[in-house]
Amino acid sequence: MKGAIFIKKSSKRIMPLIILTVVILAVSCGDDETPAGPGTYPAASILSASCGNSNSISISWTMCPDADFSEYSLYRSLTEGISTNPPDSPIKVTTNASDTTFADTGLQWSTDYYYAVRTWNTDNLNSWSNEVSATTPDSSSGSDAYTCCEIQGQQSSSPYQGQTVGVTGIVVVAGGEYYSSVGAYAVLMDAAGGEWAGLSLFGDDIADLERGDSVTVYGLIDEYYNMTEMKYPFTSIEVHSTGHTLPSPENLNTGDVGQEKWESVLVSVSDVTVTEDDLGYGEWAVDDTSGEIRIDDLGDYTYSPNIGDTFAEIIGVCWYSYDNFKIQPRADNDLIE
Repeated sequence: MKGAIFIKKSSKRIMPLIILTVVILAVSCGDDETPAGPGTYPAASILSASCGNSNSISISWTMCPDADFSEYSLYRSLTEGISTNPPDSPIKVTTNASDTTFADTGLQWSTDYYYAVRTWNTDNLNSWSNEVSATTPDSSSGSDAYTCCEIQGQQSSSPYQGQTVGVTGIVVVAGGEYYSSVGAYAVLMDAAGGEWAGLSLFGDDIADLERGDSVTVYGLIDEYYNMTEMKYPFTSIEVHSTGHTLPSPENLNTGDVGQEKWESVLVSVSDVTVTEDDLGYGEWAVDDTSGEIRIDDLGDYTYSPNIGDTFAEIIGVCWYSYDNFKIQPRADNDLIE
């Protein structure tokens, strides 16, 4: 009788334990959640990278499908093994799960770069993507004449500094249209315009170039007081055709003109007021309320600046000299009241 009572009591205790165990196993062994739930590491992205004929690399990765997605952190390194030794800071962070591309611009030429994406979720768990690499080129696919953008290198100093190379473009400032006591200037631009799309030429040999000429010029690349230019000796100047439509000026706020990427590019500013009428050496300044930009007098115009005068538009090439960015109008019709 005692044994029967002992067994009966034990069964009452065992049954709830069996039921609890079954419930736990059912929860833990059920189907994987899609998308991931709390306590689960986020889905790792699959990363890819490609490089064309510029010093830019395009990166893309697969989207994280998890509902508890938090952010992507994209890292770049000059050495392998990002996931084991991440750089101090990512080059891109985004909390948008569908934001899965990035253009990494302004890189060094002929250089290997490595990339990896770290995906985070709201539980502060993270997963690394695969690591990929891409190499920037050292030239424009073997061409012996480059665009203005390629000569500029999308960086402060040209990768062709000190070399004699060729450049092809459309003349936007005729030879000698900018006055200089030491020689003639001309300015070329890539036909499509845009950032880094201009290059100044200096030397008497280019004095006969006219606006709208399509040319290829071979000369020495130099950083003249931090402004990239091609200068004498010119080994070849070839005019392919004439009368081309000039690239449209890049319309900018006055406060945005003073950037390296606009050097030697035809730009314009709108609805500006003269704020300084004599900064020395023929320079004056205008402002559209976003910040002053200097205007210089290399070009042949007759206007004499007066504080308070207004212009609907001023057109000219973005220039750099004497430690300042400025706009160089070419003639009177670049100053539109």
